[in-house]
Amino acid sequence: MLETLNEATINTETAESSTSILVDWGTTNLRAYLVDNSGEVLETRQRQQGIRNVGDGKFADAITEILKDWDSTCPVLMSGMIGSAQGWHEVPYVNCPSSIEDIAHVLTPISDNPRYSIVPGVLYQAPDEMFDVMRGEEVQIFGALDLSKQKDAVLCLPGTHSKWAYVKGGVLESFSTSMTGEIYSILKTHSILGALMSDGPDDEAAFNKGLERSGAEGGLLHHLFSTRTEGLFDQIRPEGLPSYMSGILLGHELRNSAPSELNGNPVLLVSEGILGQKYMSAFEYFGIPVQLVSAEDATVRGLSLLQNIVATKGKK
Repeated sequence: MLETLNEATINTETAESSTSILVDWGTTNLRAYLVDNSGEVLETRQRQQGIRNVGDGKFADAITEILKDWDSTCPVLMSGMIGSAQGWHEVPYVNCPSSIEDIAHVLTPISDNPRYSIVPGVLYQAPDEMFDVMRGEEVQIFGALDLSKQKDAVLCLPGTHSKWAYVKGGVLESFSTSMTGEIYSILKTHSILGALMSDGPDDEAAFNKGLERSGAEGGLLHHLFSTRTEGLFDQIRPEGLPSYMSGILLGHELRNSAPSELNGNPVLLVSEGILGQKYMSAFEYFGIPVQLVSAEDATVRGLSLLQNIVATKGKK
């Protein structure tokens, strides 16, 4: 059973603990961070126990195992797909536009164990009435803003479902989702396009060729089929075809989502690792100013900010 967090439901004993536990619980991974009151990470743990990998809905067992021997009295703040209909408890979205304070005011504790609270996620309805949602990225957005000391920004958050977010005056005003990562995985694994591919190191030339192809006539579906013909006629070697297809998909994403005017501010790219470098390369290819922010650092900072807002309310 769940209830909306307000001053009456805050557990002031845990809010005043010297440590907090922050949890990023997504579709494939479960990450937990033990942090002090300044937001410094004392210890990190990770399991491949995303919500799809927890059998029989045993989320309580999974979180108990990963948090074993950590402070059993301090608050635990969780974000990501753990609050979805497929997660531990479904938590209603906050409507966009929203500030970090708006989100903090409706953190949802688990009523039979108020030590655990879940971040709600955000819902946006565009002017054309199309709906869009996020869970977890809202935490990264506000964390990245704080890390970069910006109040007005365009953010790109790559992933299975890439997000583009638009923030003004510290308020998340709108966002959109591109299924770039998932489409790449499906096409590579389950379509005819993957038949000629082989694994190998990233091929920068093939990737750039895909970025260029994304601007040609014919549209995305036609461009994607060229992945097969480029291989059939030996224009790109088998190990370069994944990079080529990736370039096509990223090229279309950036051409459709990156704003034409940034007012002198770079896009905040909230990512890391190989994926972050691919997006950095695409931004640079198109001449779009970009600043890389660690996704993990943004998650920890965003959750810490939310926890601090709750702790401050609890002391009033």
